[in-house]
Amino acid sequence: MVDLLLQCPGRRQEEFILQNPREALSQKKGFIAVSSRDPRLSQSGNEVFKRVGILIEMLAKMEVWLTTRGRTALTPGDRTILRPRFERLARDAASVATLSQDVITELQPV
Repeated sequence: MVDLLLQCPGRRQEEFILQNPREALSQKKGFIAVSSRDPRLSQSGNEVFKRVGILIEMLAKMEVWLTTRGRTALTPGDRTILRPRFERLARDAASVATLSQDVITELQPV
């Protein structure tokens, strides 16, 4: 943890590490540590739980990359090839965010 904090380029990354130490460590080690099963959930609930966990961790990794020096390492050729993927990421992420907000609304107690 100390090594991760010392390598942080900014306060935002430090906050992520302090608030999500297991996620930060798993990202550093290159694997995703997602709980395999929650006994309180149905099979469908567990599948969604796992997918959401993976998405959250991958989004956190992308957020850190986007807010740090990752972009500056891209060559002009990289940028040309990656642009359509980032366009799709932005479109799909916005759609998933909207749909997730709908689910949150549905799940709120009446």
